[in-house]
Amino acid sequence: MKKTLILLCFIMLSGLFSSVAYGEEESKIQVWIDGEQIQFDQEPFSENGTTLVPFRVLFSELGLNVLWDQETKTVTGINDNIKVELTLDSNEAIVNGETIQLLVAPQLVNNSTFVPLRFVGESTGASVRWDGTTKTIFITSPEPKVNDEELILEFFDQYEEFYDDEDMEILSLFEEQYIEEWYIDEEIEMNFEIFNDDFEIIDFEILNIDDNEAIVFTAETFERKDGSFYLDQMYEQVYTLMKHKDDKWLINDIEITSFEYFNLEELKDSDVEISNKDEDQILATFDKYLDAFKEESFSKLKTTFHEDYLEMLDAEFIESYYKELLFAYYDYTYTKVEEAKAVYVYEDEITFYIEYTTKSTYEETGEVEIESYEEVVTFKKSKSGKWKIVSFETVDYNIEYE
Repeated sequence: MKKTLILLCFIMLSGLFSSVAYGEEESKIQVWIDGEQIQFDQEPFSENGTTLVPFRVLFSELGLNVLWDQETKTVTGINDNIKVELTLDSNEAIVNGETIQLLVAPQLVNNSTFVPLRFVGESTGASVRWDGTTKTIFITSPEPKVNDEELILEFFDQYEEFYDDEDMEILSLFEEQYIEEWYIDEEIEMNFEIFNDDFEIIDFEILNIDDNEAIVFTAETFERKDGSFYLDQMYEQVYTLMKHKDDKWLINDIEITSFEYFNLEELKDSDVEISNKDEDQILATFDKYLDAFKEESFSKLKTTFHEDYLEMLDAEFIESYYKELLFAYYDYTYTKVEEAKAVYVYEDEITFYIEYTTKSTYEETGEVEIESYEEVVTFKKSKSGKWKIVSFETVDYNIEYE
């Protein structure tokens, strides 16, 4: 009988201890960060509705580097965006220099510093949710902050790549309104068809980023690789970018602030061999061009232009420009070629560097103007087999008055 009672008591006590153990296990607070359960060396506990956890594991899981000041008993968590300072037994915390009151102070338990979990989590920008049924805390880290400077750098890398590849996908980097207003699609397509150059952004600076607008300065070079001649060019430009959905930046406006030709000295030093016959014919064409100014003869002037030049600029516009502006207001009395040399040959085109001077009188005032030009003039054989002017590019210009 006694054995039976002892056995019964043992069973009851065993059940009681099991229930207590089960209850303790069930009451443990769990912490999950971004879907992963966090294991602590010592169990979290709750005090006055605030959950406290060992600081070192929590800070590490939230991406904070840990500093400990033994003298002041202060623990600091720090990263690129935030600095959190908590002191043992103090209800004051400091976040990025701002003092904040805590409901429960950090505590030392079994030689480990415990800190308020919700406060630390929310200080980093994370969301903290408590599930009372399971005694579980769920922490979700904030979405990574978009680095607009990096996005803009990537944007211009893509811009440069599209241009060098002559890829019309470059239009995806412009706002539709800007494309329509300035016919950007037609301009870029024409550039890709006509020019064959190396494009490079040689200087770059983000001047300002304000909400959804960015102002960017660039210096860009366009250096001819081959094909028909044109001068190497450098532009300084200011881009206005607007941020659209999904943090996508698009070009809203481009302002050219500076323009110049470069590699001019190399061009002048170029030594291109052409036949004496071609050189004589080309220089004769240019002399005829200058003589037409003295004679105020557009018909003569027109014979020096290649049919491609007349077609490109519109013959009526050219005639109006010379007759109604130059010949109507200026009386040319002197023209002279100072220097002329071939600097580039491509298929049936020859480009000359030419320095020449003109002297004219402005008829309304009688003022005499002496103009000096440095020009790069390209000549092309016409259907008749004669060398005629197909393009001009003025490198330098100076005017003096008598």
